[in-house]
Amino acid sequence: MSAGETGRLQAGLRAAHAAVIASVQGVSEDEAHQIPEPAEWTVAQLLAHIAEIQGFWMEKAVLISKENDPQITRTAVENDLRIAAVEDHSQDNVADLLVNVAESNEKAIATTASINPKDLDRPGHREDNPMTVAGVIGYIAGHVELHAAQIIETRRVNREGS
Repeated sequence: MSAGETGRLQAGLRAAHAAVIASVQGVSEDEAHQIPEPAEWTVAQLLAHIAEIQGFWMEKAVLISKENDPQITRTAVENDLRIAAVEDHSQDNVADLLVNVAESNEKAIATTASINPKDLDRPGHREDNPMTVAGVIGYIAGHVELHAAQIIETRRVNREGS
């Protein structure tokens, strides 16, 4: 792949971050910590998860760029760490959560720039599915955008339930 692909991947990460920022526009602390429905995450928990996933999956993208066809599926321990990251930050204030999300996004963009464009096609596997470095980075952007939409829906549910 080319350096142009790196720029495209970085633009996707930036757009995903912009979607998150738009999704929380005007959110209050109370709203951010309001549980929308049983077993559903609050806006604060979603923001904590968004910060965690960017770093986690960028580490997997770097791993693929350096090793031959690694397995990148979350292990049970990694999944426990994901849940702990969300729980540890579930009561943080919105401003701090947004700083964490922004820092995670900036690091993902910088890490993307540090990967040799020739390595963007290198394969790894998530479960039985092949996934390239570029595929992982694109997945991060899509996953963040999915959670931005989930924040919008959570806020709608909270407003209707109030």
